[in-house]
Amino acid sequence: MALLRSENTTNFCWLFETWLKAMYGKHPSAIITDQDCAMKKAIKIVFPSAVHRCCKWHIMRKAKEKLAIHYRLKPNFKGELESIINNSKTIPDFENSWAAMIEKYKLKENNHLKNMYEARSDWVPAYFRGVFFAEMSTTQRSESMNALLKMWLSAHSSIYKFVMKIDGMIESIWQSEGDEDVKSIDKNPLLWSKYELEAHACEVYTNRVFKEFKKLLINSTLGKVIEKARDVSYEVQIGKNSNNPNWVPKSYVVLVDLKEGIFSCDCKGFEFEGLLCSHALKVMCNLGIERLPPHYILKRWCKNANSEVKRPINERSRDAGDSQALKMFRIATLGPKFDHIIQLASNDALAFSMLDEISGELLSQVLQIVSDNLTQPSDIVTVGPKVDEGPRKALKFQDPPQSQCKGRKRKPARWKPAIEKALVKRSTCGNCGKKDHNRRTCPKLELPEVEEEYGKKNEEDLEQIEVEESADFDQTERKDFEGDNSEEDLD
Repeated sequence: MALLRSENTTNFCWLFETWLKAMYGKHPSAIITDQDCAMKKAIKIVFPSAVHRCCKWHIMRKAKEKLAIHYRLKPNFKGELESIINNSKTIPDFENSWAAMIEKYKLKENNHLKNMYEARSDWVPAYFRGVFFAEMSTTQRSESMNALLKMWLSAHSSIYKFVMKIDGMIESIWQSEGDEDVKSIDKNPLLWSKYELEAHACEVYTNRVFKEFKKLLINSTLGKVIEKARDVSYEVQIGKNSNNPNWVPKSYVVLVDLKEGIFSCDCKGFEFEGLLCSHALKVMCNLGIERLPPHYILKRWCKNANSEVKRPINERSRDAGDSQALKMFRIATLGPKFDHIIQLASNDALAFSMLDEISGELLSQVLQIVSDNLTQPSDIVTVGPKVDEGPRKALKFQDPPQSQCKGRKRKPARWKPAIEKALVKRSTCGNCGKKDHNRRTCPKLELPEVEEEYGKKNEEDLEQIEVEESADFDQTERKDFEGDNSEEDLD
């Protein structure tokens, strides 16, 4: 988390280099961002070996705006487009399915679909199946952090309040993570099958990860296994999928090495998600494998993932600092010990007298240590005059001026009374005159009415009209797809 005055390439380079120092020089293997041009340049400079991809959600949101009329007039088009993007496991599958879709709906001249296809290697999941992304295709982790920040902060928070709230937010995150660890250790989820493989996964995985594993195991019941070479190669054929009406029959090849415990599928599911794919699980169940090979169990998904990161409470209680969490750690460390001593001393008069005398001396020593620490000079910058140096003009820290990082500069907003702010403008449809929708999403819109408006007779002519209206498509529109901001605008 960082505060940037301007989101340009120089500032992003500084941010990434600072982050790299905090991570002891360990480079990330994969990065997901929006289509920010400045950030893309900075990633190439600072993280040249990292695999960078664009957020699929932002691209599909732009597609929803540009392809709204096709979504309305072709009911199956949206579902088929999303199915091709999300369910294509290999690059040939995606390219063949995309070409068939373009031919089916006669969209060869659609400019936005052309741009989406030209930039396919930057955002389509099939092109990143061999890289570990934990099955993420969007900036969902960043967006969830933004939503959490909005719960703790507002646009009017001061720098001091910002720092204090961030500290509290981090503590709450650690607390939630600790609660999840306790639930995973104390409560085991219900098993779906009698497979020993599932029982082993339940033992090692956290509850949340095990739910995802269970979904993959259920999906492994689809299709059948064909032995191509005994204990070497198997083909998994999936002909039908009742949960997906747009499913196309597919087959996958799983290579097996029983000695090394290798089950490699050409869909690259494990490399992309970190969990064995349903095709590999299908072969493993068919061969009677009872335990997951150790190299297919990532430590990040295990119940003991934090065993090395989170130290025992008696070690953390010795850390320097005075945060509320450290105070609780120290109380939890010392409390049981002193309770036990008091219980023992209360049973014997001699022990009670000795403890009473020692406790008085101990209290005096603790008070001396605390008072000495309070009087020692610290590294904290003090604001105001010092006693021994005479009066001096006090320093005054203020919040930095507000700046707009992206897009065109906004004009000062006109002051509005409260009653005007309460009025919410509702859009009116130009087709039926009703509220809360427009002409493109009007439920009464039918193809003959659109053809009559444009003076055309069929859907092909309507699409030709759309092409003519977008004839002024130029480089500016292309930049709108590739990135909402240019380097010059950010500067």
